[in-house]
Amino acid sequence: MTRNPPGPSKLLRWHPASIAASAAGALGLAALLLAVLLGTACGGGSDKSAPVKGNVFGNPGFEDGSDPWYSLKPPDFLVSDSVSHSGGHSAFLPFRAGLDETGNKIYYLVQEITPKEFPEAISGYYKVENWKKGTEKQYLQFVVIVFGAENRPPEFNNHQIRYILTGLDAPPFAIANAKFHFITKDLEPVQGQWVRFEQPVAEDFKRLWGDVPKNFDKIRLLFEVRYDDKQSGEGPVTADVYYDDLYFGPAPPP
Repeated sequence: MTRNPPGPSKLLRWHPASIAASAAGALGLAALLLAVLLGTACGGGSDKSAPVKGNVFGNPGFEDGSDPWYSLKPPDFLVSDSVSHSGGHSAFLPFRAGLDETGNKIYYLVQEITPKEFPEAISGYYKVENWKKGTEKQYLQFVVIVFGAENRPPEFNNHQIRYILTGLDAPPFAIANAKFHFITKDLEPVQGQWVRFEQPVAEDFKRLWGDVPKNFDKIRLLFEVRYDDKQSGEGPVTADVYYDDLYFGPAPPP
């Protein structure tokens, strides 16, 4: 007896929506596998075992507000939306002190990082406006502090380099666990324009401390305007200081 072929209701059929879902699922799986492979190859994510690649600073141009930058104590730095080297923002330190203020005063922005290896270079830009030097030791600097390195001097919990950007031609005070490096010895800053700085910080630690830091707990970086040892009756002090486009990472190509 001849059998009729099964009707449409008994044939295996793929609905267009099912085909689209299957294709999307396959593409999603492929994308996930690619992301995992790329993350493994490039050291992505927060894997501390990965080598330093690119800028280790978060939010280096302050386009995303202040985080992860902060101040160790008040007053907090501000984010300017009217002055910038690039983009639309910069860190702003409005520095003021009256005649009756004495001692030390610091405005700064700070970030702490924990890369596996010590970065090779640091760079950035600063701008100074309305500078009035009301006391002798009024200056700009940035500081690189390394905590808990296995090759630090054993008598110190941390060792550091203080980079004088402008305002001083000699160390402002003695500090046993710090070395000073003068990017310039200009007693007055250039005003009204962005000034670039760049330092081979790993080489500086080797030259000044004998070795590049290894197996450290963290690195703290501070960008400051400050004075030290101000006497009563000196001043007033004014300065509007901006930092922008900060970089800490591999040395740029020659």
